[in-house]
Amino acid sequence: MQISNFFSNNSYLFLPTKSNPKVALAIDNKLLVKSSFKLYNPFSSKAKILKNTLYFFSLTFNGLIQKVLGDKKKTKGSFIVYLEEKLNQKIVSSLYFATLKDKVVLQLQTEEGNIIGYVKFPLNELGIEHLENEKQAIDILAQKNLTQPYQDYDYFEGKPFLILEELDGEIGMPKLNVLKEILCSLSSNDYFSLETHPRVIALKNMTESYSLGEYTKLIQDICRASKREYAKVYEHGDFTPWNIIYSEGKYQLFDFEYFVEEGLEYFDLIKYYYNTGKLLDNKRDSDLIDYITKKLDTEEALLLLRLFLIKETLLSEDEAVEEKRLLESLGAVS
Repeated sequence: MQISNFFSNNSYLFLPTKSNPKVALAIDNKLLVKSSFKLYNPFSSKAKILKNTLYFFSLTFNGLIQKVLGDKKKTKGSFIVYLEEKLNQKIVSSLYFATLKDKVVLQLQTEEGNIIGYVKFPLNELGIEHLENEKQAIDILAQKNLTQPYQDYDYFEGKPFLILEELDGEIGMPKLNVLKEILCSLSSNDYFSLETHPRVIALKNMTESYSLGEYTKLIQDICRASKREYAKVYEHGDFTPWNIIYSEGKYQLFDFEYFVEEGLEYFDLIKYYYNTGKLLDNKRDSDLIDYITKKLDTEEALLLLRLFLIKETLLSEDEAVEEKRLLESLGAVS
């Protein structure tokens, strides 16, 4: 489906650049600007400065920003026409373009700048797989009051999409004790050795089905070296600062595309510090390994890190260059 189907009849500002946008924000007036900019939550200092600067000028010199940096008014797309009929109201959309190019996220506003909700729409088969997995995750977690239910699940031109409520709050960097509290709420009272843990068994089966004998053997070595048991948890799968929001007096998770119902304790915490260490602090190799293992506070940190790197490699083997290199640097299990 063409991206043009998701634009409303508005002027847009593309950030960080028009040639390589992360978001397209509706900026026709100050009310729309205030809501649209909530869709863009960069973590790098440079991107934050860009956002804050353009936000200020978009509010102060709205007409000038539209003329100089904005894109001309788009023609209302077929999906927006469909949503307007479905929701029985006029819609202004701002767009977030996923890094994997598997989906687009639409922020839906009224013409007065009130946020109606968010839509996740898949652009390819990978996007459909992620969306269906997120739907399953929300179905499970909402029943246990661990996340908000979605507003609607529907199809457009044969593709599924989710409508989600707005989570109004602050996205930031929670402290370690807060992260552990969040993860504790996702944990069960079922404990397994690594050899019998459902998550590890699933990883081993994947390596065998992909004929990755070196990883199968490594998992076996890790299981033999482990001396303790680990909880079965609801694994978020992309547990990162940009998927945690402080809203309505508590921290809440969103974006469950990589959710695993029978997950492994510590995987989410490793994911958090793997991404913050690599992407925000520019740590590499032994510095990144030391950074992660010190955060885990367990004598089996290196075993768990090896399993995590195998898991990440299986998710995207062709692109997991750094994960493979880190695995090699860790060497054999002693």
